[in-house]
Amino acid sequence: MGTSLQATSTFQGHTAAVYALCAFGEDSFLSAGGDGMVVKWDLARPEQGEAIVHVGEAIFSLHLLAERDLLLIGTGTGRLLVIDLRTRKEVQAIEAHTKGIFRISPLDKDTMACAGGDGALSIWSFSTDNTAPLTQLRRIPLCEEKLRDITRSAEGERIIVACGDGSLRELDLPDLNERQRFEGHAKGSNCAAFHPTKPVLISGGKDGQVKVWRADGGCMLEFAAHKGSVYATSFDPTGRYLVTAGRDALLKVWDANTLEPVQRSAREKISHTHSINAVLLLGNTLITASEDRRIHAWNIQE
Repeated sequence: MGTSLQATSTFQGHTAAVYALCAFGEDSFLSAGGDGMVVKWDLARPEQGEAIVHVGEAIFSLHLLAERDLLLIGTGTGRLLVIDLRTRKEVQAIEAHTKGIFRISPLDKDTMACAGGDGALSIWSFSTDNTAPLTQLRRIPLCEEKLRDITRSAEGERIIVACGDGSLRELDLPDLNERQRFEGHAKGSNCAAFHPTKPVLISGGKDGQVKVWRADGGCMLEFAAHKGSVYATSFDPTGRYLVTAGRDALLKVWDANTLEPVQRSAREKISHTHSINAVLLLGNTLITASEDRRIHAWNIQE
């Protein structure tokens, strides 16, 4: 399984599992999780986390609207919160879903989608009114199980939604009509990512498998990537590497062209001891968030 990845730094301070990460500039990021706290971290100062806001319940997803200084938060009960980062105050709180919001994803510059634990996709528009910046446009029931992930194609013409019933639903943009349905993963599909330059989709599921799909929905390849659920799949911006992480507490890097293993985290004290829930790429640095309450930074080696 290639060479060992070494964690270069550790970010500690959360008092419960960490579920969500998002970039906050080139060298900093936000994290959130079961303790309801959003924390800002700088890569160069891992010991100096800064609490941004506390929402009083578990946080499953984050999305930053940097140009408007707004932070969107998806909670474990299905609330969608809008935080003004200048005042660090909540400006809007919406009962968006009846269960947790697992992903908040932009569709274009004016709209976004939320993947709900109630099986519905909610669509929202941004207004210029910073006292109530979000307005719901549509609610699209997709399945009876959780929606876990949303990924948009590089050309911006479609999205894929990873569904708990095992399927991957392709919806066109901007109309959001269902084009096709891939029968993805036994027990449930957890995550998906489009290749940045090729018409290829990668998905990961509760079966521990990673699957490679053509644009027409045909499965080109599948392989066992993790023992237990795959919770994160992501390409680097150049499309050279594929990163996966999962319930087995391992982070793995694959050659995106050959899908041969390149690097993996070692089972040692500086690695994670419990499930890796989220992965974020900041340049050549990988950030991982875990059930063990810790966040690690890793450098992908050439």
